Amino acid sequence: MRLSVGGRLALVSLGVVVLIAGVLAVLLSFQLSDSGQRQAEQVTRSVAETLAHEPDVAALVEKRDSDTLQPMVEAILGDADLSFVTIMTPDGIRLTHRNRSQIGQEYQGSREEALAGQTYTEVYEGTLGPSVRTIAPIREGGDEDGPIVGLVSVGVTLGAVQQDLAARVPLIAVASAAIVGVGVLGALYVRRSARRVTGSYTPAELSRLVESYETVLHSLREGLVVTDREGRIVLYNDEAADLLGLPPATMGQVSLDPHDVDMDATLAEAISTGRRMVEETVVNGDRVLLVNQEDARDLNGRRAPERGHVMTLRDRSELQALLGELEGVRTLSDTLRSQTHEHGNRLHALLALLELGRLDDARRLIVASTGERQELADRLVSDDEDAVVVALLLGKLDEAAERGVRLDLDVSEPRPRLPLAPAEAVTVVGNLVDNALDAAASGAEPRWVRAALTEKGGDVAIEVSDSGGGFDPSLPDPFAFGASTKPEQAPGGRGVGLALVRDIVAARGGTLQITGDPTTVRVFLPSVEEAS
Repeated sequence: MRLSVGGRLALVSLGVVVLIAGVLAVLLSFQLSDSGQRQAEQVTRSVAETLAHEPDVAALVEKRDSDTLQPMVEAILGDADLSFVTIMTPDGIRLTHRNRSQIGQEYQGSREEALAGQTYTEVYEGTLGPSVRTIAPIREGGDEDGPIVGLVSVGVTLGAVQQDLAARVPLIAVASAAIVGVGVLGALYVRRSARRVTGSYTPAELSRLVESYETVLHSLREGLVVTDREGRIVLYNDEAADLLGLPPATMGQVSLDPHDVDMDATLAEAISTGRRMVEETVVNGDRVLLVNQEDARDLNGRRAPERGHVMTLRDRSELQALLGELEGVRTLSDTLRSQTHEHGNRLHALLALLELGRLDDARRLIVASTGERQELADRLVSDDEDAVVVALLLGKLDEAAERGVRLDLDVSEPRPRLPLAPAEAVTVVGNLVDNALDAAASGAEPRWVRAALTEKGGDVAIEVSDSGGGFDPSLPDPFAFGASTKPEQAPGGRGVGLALVRDIVAARGGTLQITGDPTTVRVFLPSVEEAS
C-alpha cells in the first residue's frame, strides 16, 4: 500500500489518539469502580455506626423485638441507597432482614471483630449475593463502654454498585468518542500540513529526493543561495560559499544575516530584500558576478514569496577574462588580415615604382612602411612571454588609424615584464586603450592617444593619455561597476571594463591614478622580481 508521508503521519497520529482514548476509558472505568466501592464502604460504615450508637435500637435489640426493628429498617432502606440492614443478636440470629423469611436465621458472615468491639468492612457472598458490608457492635444503652448486646450489618450488593457505574458508562463513551473525534481532526490537519511540505512523496521517495538534492546542490558549478521570508540566508552550496566568502557549506539549513557577511553592500541588500534580479552584473571583491534572483516556488510550481527567494550566481570574471583574450586574438586576426591586403598593395606599388625606375620613391615607401610598426612586429614573432600584449597594441595601431586617431606607443628598453597573466594583461591594457580611443575619437582635432609601458621605482607603470574631454565629472568613481557614459545599448556592456581593470590591479597589489589635462590613467604594478 503506497502511503505518502502525510498519510503515514495521519495514521500514526490517529492510532496514538485512539490508544490514548482506550487507555483513558479503561482507567476511568477502574477509577469509577474503585470510587463506587469506596463510596459504598463510607455509606455503609456511616449508617452502621449511627444505628449502633442509637439507644432505642440497643433497647429493642435487648428485647429481641423484631416486629419493631423490621419496620424501622425498612424505612431506612427506603430512604438510603442501601441493599440491606441486618440487626442480629451477638450469637448471629437475625432480628431484621430485607427478606422477612430470613429473620430468625443465622447471619452469614464474619462477626469476630465486631464481637471484639471493632467496626469493620468486608466484601462477602451473602444471601443477596456478593456485597460490601460494614458490621458494628451494638452496646447497651448506646454507650461506647457498655456490654455488646447485638450487632448491625449494613451493606450494598456489588450488583447495585455496578448498576450505578453502568449509568456512567455512556459518559465515558462520549468522552472517548470526543477524544477520538479530536484525534481525527488532528490527523487530517497533520496530513494536510505534511502534504504542503512533502507533497505526495512516500518516505522512501522523499529520502531518495533529499539524497539527490544534496548531491546536486554540492556538485553545481553555479552558486545557489536560498533565503527565508525575513531575508536571512538559510541554504547555500559550495560555489556560493566561494563566491560570496561564506562559511563552508554544510548539510541542513543555516541562518545568516547577509549584512553580517563580508560581501558587497549592494549584493547584501539585494539578498535581504529579495528584489527580483535578472542577469544583473555585480562586483563582489575581486569577482564579477552575474546574478539572478526570483521568488521561491511551491510544490505546484506557483510563486510563493512567503517561502523566501532563490538566487543564482555565476562568476563572470573568468568569462570576462576569456572575452578579453578573445578580443585580443580577434584584433590580431583583423590586423593580420588587413596587413595582408596592405602588404599586397605595397608590393604592387613597389613593383610599379621599380619598373618605372623611380628608386628614390620606392626607397621612401619602404622606409615609411617599416618604422614603429616593425619593432612591434619583430617582438610579436620573437619568443616573448608578452607577445599577446604586443599583438594587441599592434592591432590598436590600425584601429586608431581607421578612427582618425594617432596612437603613440612608448615601450622602454629593456621592456619591463608585466606581472599579469596574458588574459589579465589583455584586459587591463585593452580596456585602457579602448576607452582612450573612444574618448579621443569623440573629441576635437588633433586626436591622439599615448600608451607607455615603463618601469618606475621598482614598479611597472602603464600610462595611457588621450586628447578627449576626460571622465564625466558626475561619476564619483569612473572605475566603479556600472559607471559609464556610453549608450545603454553599447556593444560589450557598460561600466564593466574599467571595473575589471580595478579588480585585477587590486588583486595584484597595484594602484590606480587618474589625472587631467590631458586625461591620463596610470597603473602601477609590482615588478615580477618584487612580486615573486
